[in-house]
Amino acid sequence: MSWRIGIDTGGTFTDLVALNDATGEEKVFKTSSTPNDPSRAFLDGIQGVLDEIDAPASDIAMLLHGTTVATNAVLEGKYSRLGLIVSKGYRDMLEVARQNVPGEFGAISYWIKPPRIVPLELVRETDGRLNYRGEELRPLDEKQIRLAAREYRELGVKAIAVSFIHSYQNPAHEERAREIIQDEYPDCFVSISADVIREYREYERTLTTCLNTGLMPLLSTYLDRLGNRTREAGTEAPLYVMKSSGGVATVGELIKRPIAASLSGPAAGVIAAAAISKVAGVEDVLTLDMGGTSTDMALIEGGIPRLLTEGKIDIYDIKAPMIDMTTVGAGGGSIAWLAGSKALRVGPQSAGSTPGPACYGRGGTEPTITDANLVLGRIPPYLLGGSIPLDREAAYDAIKTKIAEPLGLSVEKAAAGILEIATQNISAGIRVVSVRRGRDPRNYALFPFGGAGGLLVSPVANALDMKSILVPASPGATAAAGLLYSDVRVDHVITDVQREDELDVVKLNDEFLQVRNRVKEDLASQGFASEGIRLQAFIDMRYVGQAFEIRVPLYILDGSIASTIAGAIKNFHATHEDQYGYSYENKSLVEIVNIGVTGFGQLAPPRQLPKQYSVLKWSDLLKFTRPLYISEVSDYVNCPVYERPTEPISEQLAGPAVIEQYDTTTVVEPGWVVTVNEYGHLLITRNPEGGAIA
Repeated sequence: MSWRIGIDTGGTFTDLVALNDATGEEKVFKTSSTPNDPSRAFLDGIQGVLDEIDAPASDIAMLLHGTTVATNAVLEGKYSRLGLIVSKGYRDMLEVARQNVPGEFGAISYWIKPPRIVPLELVRETDGRLNYRGEELRPLDEKQIRLAAREYRELGVKAIAVSFIHSYQNPAHEERAREIIQDEYPDCFVSISADVIREYREYERTLTTCLNTGLMPLLSTYLDRLGNRTREAGTEAPLYVMKSSGGVATVGELIKRPIAASLSGPAAGVIAAAAISKVAGVEDVLTLDMGGTSTDMALIEGGIPRLLTEGKIDIYDIKAPMIDMTTVGAGGGSIAWLAGSKALRVGPQSAGSTPGPACYGRGGTEPTITDANLVLGRIPPYLLGGSIPLDREAAYDAIKTKIAEPLGLSVEKAAAGILEIATQNISAGIRVVSVRRGRDPRNYALFPFGGAGGLLVSPVANALDMKSILVPASPGATAAAGLLYSDVRVDHVITDVQREDELDVVKLNDEFLQVRNRVKEDLASQGFASEGIRLQAFIDMRYVGQAFEIRVPLYILDGSIASTIAGAIKNFHATHEDQYGYSYENKSLVEIVNIGVTGFGQLAPPRQLPKQYSVLKWSDLLKFTRPLYISEVSDYVNCPVYERPTEPISEQLAGPAVIEQYDTTTVVEPGWVVTVNEYGHLLITRNPEGGAIA
């Protein structure tokens, strides 16, 4: 048993990377996704990659999976119908929510309040109350809990969330409520807020618990199906699933906390980008993950992705650790359309994999970004080495009928317009994770991946005035490879609000020991011995009077936090200035809000070994020439098309050029030059001689 396989399920393709731990051999495989039953593509992919590596299923040591099942369920509202039990007097908690109105200017005049995840008629109250210290003021009314459980059973509600006031300080009432519900209604799914997120802010904690509960039946069914599929394939290898935080978890853990996988798929690619770019000596990058449905972007500094303690999925504010990413509807399958018969738009609607872009020949008639790339000569008339033929005539007709003729443009200019709008949409998304975070994108390298990442990388870099681009060896399977770089991750937090001039350090230290032990226990239950566990302590702080906090590391030197608090407070001031441009050091007191620990169950990462530079020249890799449309000259030029080199080459290649490989195509625009570094990655930089076209 020597093969680990990372499997990333996207909207159009399911990508697999198989790694032989003994030899370092790596194999990439792609298969079409099956949206109606993603587990079918999962099994098809495993069987396909086993055929490619000529190995039996018994040689699989581990399976790691990134999935959009939870994300899509939230976006499409396909989570289970659920009930909610709250403390007496808080029945309207989800209705009240927060007082802020979303959007740039919070325009309440046209904002429509979204529907609640749990309708008011399915919310039940119960007596029993804790104070803010977690001390019991009134005992839990167990009769009301039993009555609510029976009502839900009669109504056919199969998922129940429990969220009581101040349960983050003392989970006893919630734990007893769960016991009663399971006794009365053993077939239902139950989650309590103290298990999902043990932090204050009742609305976010309750909403996150509700989403977690609603996803439990879906994820349980899906992961059970995956287990059956893997057994069908003939393997009993353990299965790990990617979390939004960039770590993985066992199936048993994810069934209890499915909300942790709400951004499972995109997170894996960012983890791979961090590992690959760091080894390549380019630690500050902006990622561009362009797949079939959308493009995801993230910021990496010093080889570390920026992490959020909360985020947003569609209309919902999720309180869970997640990599700081933004998404725009600009994937290969994104549909180009006309607003008001005059204004060209691209996305967010997508043709997906079924029927797919018009050029797929599966019945699709809407023009997409892929169709535009095909018409302009940026991709070959096939995908995946010829396994998926593309119909250029169908793409041409779709753009002509739906876009070019209504706008009075040539098909080429219409196709170029589609790509220009997609470029601007992606550039705007990158500005969200860079400029809005106080970072200048010109100081970063662009790291494109995904099946379509290399196609628009030069135009995006031009739009942002970026100077360098790093294209990994297998861009189309980077997210799948990222699964192989991930460790099992567990995060636990305790809320304890204390001002720096009134610190109870003994209590803080006791709380640190509680969360540390809880993290260790969780990882031990997932099969990790103490020597395979790595811990990182952290503390959330804010200035007194602020509403939100910043997370800073807590460096434990002697097993106690007493000697590290002062350093953490100083670090907070510096981090606040870095993120917001100012600091109130020596002007305002700091307030501790949360103390927590992140634990990593360490899995062996892939080895990235440098290679010797080959004697190959780019001319040795020339396949043929193909007409490529260049917007600057409004015409086609005879462009060389090269096979992607697998070994480093010291010779430079000047654009325009097209570099093809099994899983993607990279278009090098005029004004850029390419070298291949010792790890086989493409380093694309500005051409000092300019961008003249011969």
